[in-house]
Amino acid sequence: MSETPERRTYGGWHEPSTTYIGGIGKKLFYTFCILISLSILGLMLGRWVFSVLVLLMIGLAWLLMAWRYGGRSGYEVITTRVGWRRQKRGGSHILRAGALSNQAGGRIRLPGVAANIELWWGIDALGRKFAMMHLPTTHQYTIHLRCTVPGFGGAEQSRIDLDVANWGEFINLNGQAGDIDCVATTIEWLPETGARAESNVADMCAPGGSPIAQSAVRETITDVDSQGLQFHARMSITWRAKTAAARRDPMVMLGDLAQRIPAICRNLAELRVTGVPMSDNLIAAVVRRSYDPRTGVEAVAEQVARTDDPLVSWLDAGPVTAEETKASYFHDGAVSRTWEMHIPPRGKPNEQVLRSLLEANAKAPRKRITLLHRPLSPADAAAAVERSFLSALTASNTNRGHGTARGDLGLRAAEQTRREEADGAGVTDFSLLVTATADTEAELNRIAEDIIEMGQHARIGLRPCYRYQAAAFLGGLAIGVLLPDHASTPKSLQA
Repeated sequence: MSETPERRTYGGWHEPSTTYIGGIGKKLFYTFCILISLSILGLMLGRWVFSVLVLLMIGLAWLLMAWRYGGRSGYEVITTRVGWRRQKRGGSHILRAGALSNQAGGRIRLPGVAANIELWWGIDALGRKFAMMHLPTTHQYTIHLRCTVPGFGGAEQSRIDLDVANWGEFINLNGQAGDIDCVATTIEWLPETGARAESNVADMCAPGGSPIAQSAVRETITDVDSQGLQFHARMSITWRAKTAAARRDPMVMLGDLAQRIPAICRNLAELRVTGVPMSDNLIAAVVRRSYDPRTGVEAVAEQVARTDDPLVSWLDAGPVTAEETKASYFHDGAVSRTWEMHIPPRGKPNEQVLRSLLEANAKAPRKRITLLHRPLSPADAAAAVERSFLSALTASNTNRGHGTARGDLGLRAAEQTRREEADGAGVTDFSLLVTATADTEAELNRIAEDIIEMGQHARIGLRPCYRYQAAAFLGGLAIGVLLPDHASTPKSLQA
């Protein structure tokens, strides 16, 4: 009699600690120690006022660095709030574009840091057209793949386990090169408008064909084709230029990626995922659809996907009007809200832990889930794991009481990660962004409750991206804007 195989579970993730002693990093700790020593020397020399002021400033700075609110240091909280107030006073939280605006050329560019993104296109080694985004300020290049995902329906558990293992190997392989900054996987659900059915019918109706036959095919479109939800999956991979030639000339990187893309698609095929490069016209139409969810824009996106006609220019892919509030982002007659994952899946879940978030839900008809992996190169992985282990060891030795148990758990997790990395396992930072879009803010507030509930079912913690909704919306689009690379707070002052 055969035994039922044990269901695999996954875990081992933990939030790496960057603290050394007293809730601050190693460099800051030694800097404060030197300043304290100099202050004590000043007291001994009779410089009372100056030394006391320096000690008070050190104490305040230490307190702000050690204090944590929502996983952020006091400096991060203060800089975010101050930056938001300065943004509102200057009116930069409101965007007006188009022919009557003060935008250069009257174009409708993307807002924020994405306004500098250049869109290039090339032909890969298999003769397929692909788009490449270039962000000059960070020397990053991004390509996009439209994916066809078979799902787990009807698949045996052994096949599912193999797919999960191959996915981990795919991320690990991308980290070996050392120049890949991010692998972003985006799952998007949109209300069905009938545009996709119209596009399919247009494919079947050849120009000059029988009018009677074409009429019969068009009559097959029913009201059902304008109901339900449609599913889109895509992947974006972001590289950072490592050579001076690639940083100076995007054509160098374009030629390099043209050779890499077929290999990436072959690796995805091991996961039973079909990846096809997205053209520059399609990328512009998809981004425009994200900002303007009207039916007409959806029809244009479907037509571009079918014919690759240049119906949407990259310089006009942004919102005509946009306004950012503390917890919402208004754009072209719609309103969106983005949440970030601040607590990873608890315990040791199986491969379907995110199912409640990823599957279709009529309560949240327009939502986008972006899973971001930032694989570390072998050298960076070893240094990061060692640094995290030393921080966890210090926290376990210095804390007392309840903190000791929590410190011991963190130390065991860091030690396991250290051992697995030494055995050859890859190390990656990962995060999750969830964006929901509605017609009104009242409707969005109702959807927000359902999104939080979906996150609870997925055993993760979600929180709104307060005071940076516009930037978080860009990050969820996965167009090469990696939020940590554009943070206003220096890394030395982050939690």
